[in-house]
Amino acid sequence: MGRWFLGFCALGLALTATASTAPETRPAPQLLLRIVVMRHGVRSPTSAPGELAPYAHRPWAEWPVAPGMLTSHGAQGMTALGQRYRQSFGDAGLWSGRCGTLDKVVVIADSTPRNRASAAALVQGLAPSCHGHYLALAADQSNPLFHFGESKDAKEDDGAPSSIPTPWPPDALRLLQRVLLDCSGDACLAQAKTAGRKLLVDPAHADDAARAKSLKTAGSLSENLMLEYAQGLPMAQVAWGAGDGGTIGQLITLHNLQFALSKKSMPAAVQAGSNLMAHILATLQQGSGATPVVAPLSDRHAKVVILLGHDTNLANLAGILGLDWHDARQPDDYPPGGALVFDLLDEHGQYTVHVATAMPTLDALRRADFSEEEALVRHTLSLPACPGQSTCPLSVVSHWLGSRLDPQRIEEAIPVMPINMP
Repeated sequence: MGRWFLGFCALGLALTATASTAPETRPAPQLLLRIVVMRHGVRSPTSAPGELAPYAHRPWAEWPVAPGMLTSHGAQGMTALGQRYRQSFGDAGLWSGRCGTLDKVVVIADSTPRNRASAAALVQGLAPSCHGHYLALAADQSNPLFHFGESKDAKEDDGAPSSIPTPWPPDALRLLQRVLLDCSGDACLAQAKTAGRKLLVDPAHADDAARAKSLKTAGSLSENLMLEYAQGLPMAQVAWGAGDGGTIGQLITLHNLQFALSKKSMPAAVQAGSNLMAHILATLQQGSGATPVVAPLSDRHAKVVILLGHDTNLANLAGILGLDWHDARQPDDYPPGGALVFDLLDEHGQYTVHVATAMPTLDALRRADFSEEEALVRHTLSLPACPGQSTCPLSVVSHWLGSRLDPQRIEEAIPVMPINMP
């Protein structure tokens, strides 16, 4: 048993031992710290239209930016999200919004261009009249917080499913095949094969390996169609005119399913996400006054830490924490701008952790407007360590995660990230 695990266990015992006895008049819980793990904004597909062409009967939509880059619409949405979060931080008493106290808010972005651009746009919304900044490595450096053991060029949707759903094929996969080919039935499939199209549902290739590859591809293609909707393309262009909100909502469940079987499942989640989760936990522990073994994400002065990552990071954390937040109001479990929120509370003399989601709806993403309350789908999540409870003692969370995370996949230090101006 390594130093890392023993350190977290010792911290858990110390946090338990120092918790004070609840007073007769119980005060309201005090919010001490908030950590927001957020996906970047709306981007173009990571594959060029020519690479996608074999899967569809008609040409794919053209995008105004290179593959995998944040669009101007995506930047507009991130700025609008920054405005929404600035208000929420003020309402929670975490940050006044004054420029002189901006050091209470720390924004850390992955090094990929879309994440750096998303962070810049978010900061503009958070602090429009201040000289705000974000931390990030150079674009040619991989940040192990977001891509532990991966290259900087790894795509967000890489990864074949570890198992195949039954029954096969999922209804959403049949729907996607019909949208792509603009027809259905055996004659349609035969004609498509004759035309050199690649099929997602192919009776001639029905082994598990072929199905896993098909689901991986379907997850990516369904997300590309969702991005057309979220980008605000004319409805006649979204999924070749077939992409109303309901249809996009059905199709994106393929992306959810692919991630559930590849990024969220164990051991993939713990292998990819242990490092990020360990530093999030260390930041919560520091907020309680402890000195963690693993480096926190910020100094003790910060009240808000925002991490601009990827859908893969959200899925990895969901797997590690044993969480599910699917909601029909936002059928995409990992939308652009979607966030997992960790709050550290002083709850009647005990340090506790509250975990929640804030997922922009598809229509809010399409409008790049999050001013309405219902634009973010929120859920308080119950950790398995404290079943049925809205908060969980930090000591319990620390001990529980100490047995779940992989110490071989954790770097105690974090990279030194330069300051970047929007």
